[in-house]
Amino acid sequence: MSVSTSEPISPRYIHINPVTNKVHLLVPVVGGQEISTDNTCKATVALREFFDGGALRELTAYKQALMLDIALLESDEAGRESKNARLVQIEAYIEAVSSMRGSFNNAMTSFLQQPSNLYSLQLRPRIQDNFSRVMNPVFNVNRSNDGNGTPLSALYNAMYATFPTTVVAASDPQSRLTMLVLNALPESASFAEIQQALSEQSLALFGLTIDFTQRTDGTPATKEDIDALMGFGADVTREDYIDALLGACALDVWETLPTPPFYSIPAATPVDERTERLSILTQFFLANLNIYCKSRSLTTQNFGMILDNSTDLSHDLASLVSTALARDEDVERAVCDFFNAHANTFNLSRALNAEDLTSIRQTFERTYRTVTATNENPHMDDFMILDRGATGEMAKFVTHQGSICVNLAEIIDPTVVPSHSDYFASIRADFAAHPAEVPHRNESVAGEIELDIETLFTRISEEQFERLPQATKEACRAHPTFAAQQLLRQFLNHVARGKQDEAQGLLEQEQANLQSLLRTPGFFTDYSGRTFNCTAYEYAYWAKDTHMCRMLEAYMDNETKTLMLAHINANDTTGLTYWQNNEEHRSAHFDLTPCKTALQAFLSACSAQEDVDSVGKKAAWLQLGKAQRDVPAHVAQEYCRPGVNNSFDPCPEFNEPRLIRTLGFHNWTDSRIHNWFPLPLSNDGLGIRFAIVRRGRWGATGGQSNGRVWTDWVISTNLSADLTAITRLDEVRTADLTLSRANLNPQAVAHSPGFTPN
Repeated sequence: MSVSTSEPISPRYIHINPVTNKVHLLVPVVGGQEISTDNTCKATVALREFFDGGALRELTAYKQALMLDIALLESDEAGRESKNARLVQIEAYIEAVSSMRGSFNNAMTSFLQQPSNLYSLQLRPRIQDNFSRVMNPVFNVNRSNDGNGTPLSALYNAMYATFPTTVVAASDPQSRLTMLVLNALPESASFAEIQQALSEQSLALFGLTIDFTQRTDGTPATKEDIDALMGFGADVTREDYIDALLGACALDVWETLPTPPFYSIPAATPVDERTERLSILTQFFLANLNIYCKSRSLTTQNFGMILDNSTDLSHDLASLVSTALARDEDVERAVCDFFNAHANTFNLSRALNAEDLTSIRQTFERTYRTVTATNENPHMDDFMILDRGATGEMAKFVTHQGSICVNLAEIIDPTVVPSHSDYFASIRADFAAHPAEVPHRNESVAGEIELDIETLFTRISEEQFERLPQATKEACRAHPTFAAQQLLRQFLNHVARGKQDEAQGLLEQEQANLQSLLRTPGFFTDYSGRTFNCTAYEYAYWAKDTHMCRMLEAYMDNETKTLMLAHINANDTTGLTYWQNNEEHRSAHFDLTPCKTALQAFLSACSAQEDVDSVGKKAAWLQLGKAQRDVPAHVAQEYCRPGVNNSFDPCPEFNEPRLIRTLGFHNWTDSRIHNWFPLPLSNDGLGIRFAIVRRGRWGATGGQSNGRVWTDWVISTNLSADLTAITRLDEVRTADLTLSRANLNPQAVAHSPGFTPN
């Protein structure tokens, strides 16, 4: 059968370079493609959502999908190697995002203050958003008032003094174009010069490329043809040729052209509203002009601050805008001419030309229409504008899935994830040649896997089965062996997760399949993410879960016992194979040494460092938590079982006939009961934020390593008791394995008729 791969094609935040197989995690800074469409509050929420769970959820889901695909592929099958490489990278990102949860705001703030292709601007509307916060703006207008409430912005005051009496002329696109062409032409302009000026000004004014040498019917628009068509004689004027060419070459263009922003205010608009809109339009155009000049190294200045520092300059600019509007002139051109006339004041390295004007005008109109198309920015306070044409070191920001984003590798602190510093350096290098808009879909990861249903059953766990495509699951359920395979998966999962009662219940109800369940190996994953392909007993023996071993042994016939004895003999010699974190491991038994070492290291840190907030103590505390993530379920259940007689002080004998299988512990951070297992889907919780101790008769307890409370609590519980108890538990369970061998020997006394499941 053909199974579609599970690796998602359009995951949020994730881009795969199809050439290098590098995984890029893109952090959304603000919504938008060229200009921010989110207000300040929403931008902050989006960033927090990424680091406080959104990215980890996406990465974890991606990891699970990759693990499923890898499980279905043969070791030498096409695609497996590249998927393995992506899985390693996803793991690195999970660790990095987890480590940045408490520092992402500072990291992003610092990065936004560096030179890049993302520019901030802050305007002064009449009614301001009090939450507006802008870092290192390229353009901004003073938003403060003096003690009497008078605005301190000279530009704002000049506009509000001038614009209330401004009369905006009624304008149509064709008339404006005609005026621009006439102003650009000499009186004695030739027909070819008129054609050229029409093309240039159409592009500059409207962003339209119109060929005025071709008529709309495809025939040439020569002087002779136009003269014959219109009956022109010797007295023909420039205006006549302009009108004729517009009618012959661009007759249907003008009906669909939008009104220029400065002329878009309806005549009936109240004076106060018209004044405010003209003020914002002027500020917004100045900001676009400033960003254009800054991005092309034409200036280093903030034009808003220069204008605010000069009442005369601000008054002259406001008057110029007002006059141009009253005369139906090109406001944008007039403003650029004003800046050319004051080039020294604005520190311009050269004059702005027609090409500059065209680019500035087009960006201004495009971005203004974008931000006014919705109600997301009613006050028009602040924005970010992306220079999509930037290249090289400046091109740090891109657009991806509707947001302006930055690669996580750009903002990661290498000291937070030192083990991956080389990897993130390679990611930055790989991303250097990115397009301005990163593709939303990773088509290169899509594929099909060919395998038969019986093989599929043997390669995946119960949880992985549920993540298969619906059509594949339905085909599997219709297969004659599905019920048996499903039962086996449930049984193996119960054993691996310390669910002894549930595992025993299946054995009791499946008497006809009893020995088959005990003898048949299968794929399953324990709570710590270790994936095995073995029988239930082999896992219990490897994990030293001898309570589970005793229960399983009681249901075995002699043939099954002989088979299991052969298996554990082989495993004791060569080790049992399992996979964890995409790496193959082999060991005879689970080793508690890392947990004991971490306990000792924490006790040593407590003895050596009096400071309750010591970095060393906190690191040792979390290292203990990481070791505790790896313990088999029965070890966690020894910690968590309640009762006065189950304290670790004095040290238990660990010889009770039955283990209370509970995983709940008290989390002192939120005073609630949490479960040791299952671990969160993302790298969080145990080992990332806290560790767990046995707190006397009250059972297991744990919490975040912050401040005096955690230190006093941990020391008061006397962790040395935990170390003594874990050492004793390891010794007892290792000795119990000898009894397992005896019980599997058909001649052993342990297999007398009196031996029953406990």
